[in-house]
Amino acid sequence: MNNTARRNILKNMLIVFLLLLLYVLQSVPGLFAINGVKPFLAIPAAVAIAMFEGEFAGGVYGAVAGLLCDMGGLLLFGFNGLITAACCIAAGLLVLHLMRRNIFTFLLFAVFTLMIRGAIEYFFAYGMWNYTDASRIFLHVTLPAALYSVIAGIPLFFLFRGLHRRFPVSEGEEN
Repeated sequence: MNNTARRNILKNMLIVFLLLLLYVLQSVPGLFAINGVKPFLAIPAAVAIAMFEGEFAGGVYGAVAGLLCDMGGLLLFGFNGLITAACCIAAGLLVLHLMRRNIFTFLLFAVFTLMIRGAIEYFFAYGMWNYTDASRIFLHVTLPAALYSVIAGIPLFFLFRGLHRRFPVSEGEEN
């Protein structure tokens, strides 16, 4: 096994470890909770991974992060995995062909991913059943959780950017 293969294995093992750690941190009861709202840490991490590692790795890690979130969720298993994988693939492709890798782009992709995920979850869990005052759930739980997750994801962007610079995809790649 050559040095590049070892570095790729080490980088991928580190990414999986970080995703698992972020999932554990987001799942600890009461940790990071503000007014009963907790952030999703694994989803912004998957978006950052997609921006730096490309659409294929982003889709795989997005599915993993989403499935981790599904383990603690109330909806159908695979919901977050599917949504997060699709959004991470889109983010990876857009960064590859159209947009730059910077914090503004990350914030845009993270907000989009978390709002799509939150809106679909709200619709299937509350909206289509016409519960009384269901819009309050969207305003007081879904929106704050998405914004809190994006803010909590800012350090993750810099973490995965540093990881990408430490373990570049190819030797001649420039950042």
